[in-house]
Amino acid sequence: MELTIDGNLSILRGKIEGELTRDIAENYFKEVALLAKSNQLKGLLTDLRTATLSADVKDMETLSQELAQLGMEEDLRRAVVVKEDVSGYKVWENHNLMAGFKSLRLFVDCERAEEWLVEQ
Repeated sequence: MELTIDGNLSILRGKIEGELTRDIAENYFKEVALLAKSNQLKGLLTDLRTATLSADVKDMETLSQELAQLGMEEDLRRAVVVKEDVSGYKVWENHNLMAGFKSLRLFVDCERAEEWLVEQ
């Protein structure tokens, strides 16, 4: 798991490689929440193209409902870059939308994700 601040764009860049479990995702969001708040960042670009989704549907539902408790702001724009097969991540996106996190989008193109994050 990597997290870096892109001060030029006022966003946080994250990357998760290998197995993506609920525990890894929870730790990632705790760290993201701290960095985003303390640096007043507007968005998060998460690269999951080399990750393998291991969290099940129940894990995704539960975690999406706990994001606020982890410190995640509902208005933080989140772009998630995935491989061509978005089916598992679409479930995650839907659970986030139902939990009130409406600024989340899935992308297969990293440049397009970055553009979306910085547009008003």
